[in-house]
Amino acid sequence: MKRWIAPSILALFVVGMLIYGINFYQQEQIEQAKEPIRGEIIVYTDLPNTLTAMLAERYEEEQKVKVTVMPLTEEQMSQRSASTVADTSGDLVLTSEDNLVIGANAGKYMPIVNERIDEVRDNLKDPNGYWVGIWYDPIVFVQNDTFHNGIGKYITTWDTLGKQGDWSIVMTDFVASQNAANLLYNMVEYKGEPEALEYLYSLKPHVVQHAKFLSTPIRLTALGETNIGIGNLSDAAQYSHHGYPIKVIYPKDGTSYYVTGAAVLKNSKHKADSVEFINWLLSSKTAKYMVEKNFTYIFTNPEMDEPKDSMGHDLVLWPVNGGYTLEGKKLLLNHWVSQVRFRKD
Repeated sequence: MKRWIAPSILALFVVGMLIYGINFYQQEQIEQAKEPIRGEIIVYTDLPNTLTAMLAERYEEEQKVKVTVMPLTEEQMSQRSASTVADTSGDLVLTSEDNLVIGANAGKYMPIVNERIDEVRDNLKDPNGYWVGIWYDPIVFVQNDTFHNGIGKYITTWDTLGKQGDWSIVMTDFVASQNAANLLYNMVEYKGEPEALEYLYSLKPHVVQHAKFLSTPIRLTALGETNIGIGNLSDAAQYSHHGYPIKVIYPKDGTSYYVTGAAVLKNSKHKADSVEFINWLLSSKTAKYMVEKNFTYIFTNPEMDEPKDSMGHDLVLWPVNGGYTLEGKKLLLNHWVSQVRFRKD
């Protein structure tokens, strides 16, 4: 019996330490839960509810500041940004570059300049500090492996994509969303309207579907139902991460991109808390958390590595400024519908 005394004492000690550890952890969680909310900010946004709710919950958990999200549609946000009589209550906006540029021109935001914002590249923020980009999502080509192993490996530019050949393309209908239409707006700014519309028309023999959802071109390519999908890197990265047989290709002649950023409203009653929230959004810790939750954007924080494509190439962005007005967008969309989408020769 004596030989069991030492092991029994050791086992009791281990069990006691486990019980102590569990009780300590539970008490710590209870104490943390008792910490009072030290502030509150109101955020107007047209981003997906799943994303904004996740960020709001995480921020409150970490910083003890309540984030009340006021969801708007893309159209509501565009109108709110441009209107001089729109309600200016609230603290912060989280939306596209276009809306931020329009809002800044309308004098809706207060300038903010600090070290973290200063590190963001100049083309991803307002030169006067009225808004800053948090992340961006470029347009890429996605090819299924079978096609890429043949002629696909030679189709790595917008120019080659429009050449004559036997390949199929799926892309998102520009009317489907502001994000999808951004390719049209960027291309018109970069090439000029006549050349851009003529180029998009040259793709028609290849385009077998104008999808209604942003992820559809990537999904159909991953399933082998089309040779090439034109879509967002964020969607392509998720399919690649899950092992689908695709190649993600950055167009060598540059590409369109969609910036999402933040600004503090001039009439905010919680300016300091709002700036803190923007700094938190810009942090590498928050970026890594978003990636863990499958929001795989390219972040403007220079500490975050910019991913290469499947060929090991760096991303090339078109030198565009954005900030397209609601009226200008509608006009371009109408021209695309009449001169490209439903054009009859």
